[in-house]
Amino acid sequence: MPRTSAADLLVQAFLALFGRRFRTLLTMVGISVGLAAALATLGITASAAGAVSDQFDALKATRVTVKYPSEPVAGIRPRPDGGDTQRVRGLNGVRTAGLVSKAGEQPVVSRLSGTSNDLPEGTVLAAQPDALAAMSAELTQGRWFDTGHDARRERVALIDTAAASRLTVDGGAGNSVIHVNGVAFSVLGVFRAPSGDTNLTGSVVVPYWAALQDPAGLGFASAEMIIRTDLGAADQIGAEAPFALAPGAPDKLVALVPPDPRSLRQGVESQTRALFLGLAAVSLGVGALGVSNTAYVSVLERRSEIGLRRALGASRRAVAGQFCIESGLVGLAGGVVGTVLGIQITAVTCLAKDWLVVLDPALTSAGPLVGLVVGLAAGLYPALAAARILPAETLRTGV
Repeated sequence: MPRTSAADLLVQAFLALFGRRFRTLLTMVGISVGLAAALATLGITASAAGAVSDQFDALKATRVTVKYPSEPVAGIRPRPDGGDTQRVRGLNGVRTAGLVSKAGEQPVVSRLSGTSNDLPEGTVLAAQPDALAAMSAELTQGRWFDTGHDARRERVALIDTAAASRLTVDGGAGNSVIHVNGVAFSVLGVFRAPSGDTNLTGSVVVPYWAALQDPAGLGFASAEMIIRTDLGAADQIGAEAPFALAPGAPDKLVALVPPDPRSLRQGVESQTRALFLGLAAVSLGVGALGVSNTAYVSVLERRSEIGLRRALGASRRAVAGQFCIESGLVGLAGGVVGTVLGIQITAVTCLAKDWLVVLDPALTSAGPLVGLVVGLAAGLYPALAAARILPAETLRTGV
């Protein structure tokens, strides 16, 4: 009995697929979509995680906040004087630092004394000039108040752009006046709060002396030390600052250090990848079922052909091999197309989001191989079914 060579099986499989090219194309699409979804998921999540790491808010990554106790304890006052700031500035890695305290009572802020509250959702902060720099506020009009205003106990204020719009204040040269609980403050300037900073957005900021003397009766809360550090120094400053501020009782102060961007990146990548890879696996599974179903239908349609080949001497192995090769070729083609689509989807998405495209060469290279394996696995049962067909029965029945 002559043996059918691998080359012959490959040619026969190719001709069989080409003869049913529309069905083959539709079957290939199933694997292509599943593999494209998987590769795009891996690529987009890796790129998104990289973007989160690269674009992780540098302001927050270098900002350390030290909270003071609400009541005097171990010689630590809730609202210390400016001497604490000097001790923190001496730490290696500190760019600037300043004290800030938030009004405990809901302030009544208005343009005219005695009128209703024109800024009902606003807050009043008392801050040292360097605290605003540490919080990365950006001046848009007028000027900042300085240590001189603080030392002279001047009633001046800075307001956020949102508050300025609400109060219709033109912050320049102290020409505008606002009233906080009936106490007049000259507006020196208007600033823009950094994105996501809820404390500064829509706020009125007065010099820090107001937190110590509280002329408007706002009941300022315990202070916070806002520290801006060099990149990568936040953890170290967070550990050292309590000892610099309260050497005798550092545990009475609470230092808030930003999370490590690498941990954030890993969290984003793992969570999004797990979610979308599940969907991609479902898509790939559906594609594999499509290949298996199509191959099995092809076996049923070609029973006469298979029986004739068996009668002419083709072995069970040759028949099974041809159907495995057909499924494998469909899977391989689907893997190639799916890999190209996955790369394109990833690139287009990243370009639209202005992200750096991150693709693992090992994953993209393995795409066609994955398609081949899926195709072979999907075609295994139909191939075995074809090999079990008896030539005598098919030739007798004609089906």
